[in-house]
Amino acid sequence: MSEFLEVSRLSKRYTSKRGLFGAARSMYAVNDVSFRMTKGRVVGVVGESGCGKSTLARLILRLIEPSSGAVRFDGLDLLKQRPREMRRLRARMQMVFQDPYSAIDPRYTVADAVMEPFQIQGVRLSSAARSDMISGLLTMVGLNPQTASSYPHQLSGGQKQRIGIARALALKPALLVLDEPTASLDVSIQAQIVGLLERLQEEMGLTYLFISHDLALVKYFCDEVLVMYLGRVVEALPNTDAPARHPYTRTLLDSTFQPDPKLRRRIQPLAGEVPSPFDLGPGCAFAARCPRASERCRVETPLLAASGGGHAVACHHPD
Repeated sequence: MSEFLEVSRLSKRYTSKRGLFGAARSMYAVNDVSFRMTKGRVVGVVGESGCGKSTLARLILRLIEPSSGAVRFDGLDLLKQRPREMRRLRARMQMVFQDPYSAIDPRYTVADAVMEPFQIQGVRLSSAARSDMISGLLTMVGLNPQTASSYPHQLSGGQKQRIGIARALALKPALLVLDEPTASLDVSIQAQIVGLLERLQEEMGLTYLFISHDLALVKYFCDEVLVMYLGRVVEALPNTDAPARHPYTRTLLDSTFQPDPKLRRRIQPLAGEVPSPFDLGPGCAFAARCPRASERCRVETPLLAASGGGHAVACHHPD
């Protein structure tokens, strides 16, 4: 296996306009993020809402432009590609969005939706080839080919998400970015979608960047885990069995619900509030909520540093 996605010091900074009673402000949605992905692996990205997970996904696919940094996909620097070249590359990098209810144009039939990637890429298919492709894609994601004539309002959330997956896989990409693909679905449907994604990865040799706030799901589904807090990666776990070393990661893991009462533990809630991303001072952004914070934590930003075995942590006082 070889590394085929490399993200280097990627950042996205937003600046608000000056208001009537205040000056312009700026904040980093993603701040100096670096990691590598190996072909055929599933890398999970976890963190609280607003930590920058979805922004990171869109930056990687260049759906939004970064403020700085680099993204290399299969040896190509994506940020140096022209729009026409970038469009061709996106055939190999696709995204499944969080909300299946708004991801499909309500005016499209299912057939129109799954054929949209071919239209965008300028791929012309004969009527027979188009029919075979639609039938094959729907069957692949566990839908009856007769669904092709339906409209989104006639389908369930789980069916819509399957259509989103079919559309993403239509051009046979190598990388699939999954932005919380089960978050808006019932628990039983979530299990079905995860099972589908597992089967498709095995059959097609896919690589997944899996974004979620569900740590139990990430622990089950992913090979490696990146933990984000206020735009930064604070810990990179080489596997889901690796012990957490950052206090924030430990808090996230401790808050995961255990179905077995014998395995449940007393949860120690974090003190303090999440600081405003517009008002981050020097030092570690987690310092105000961290029980181990020292004066050094409040004045010096910890860098993500390797601690052996592919494990990396950004903390002055890790476990």
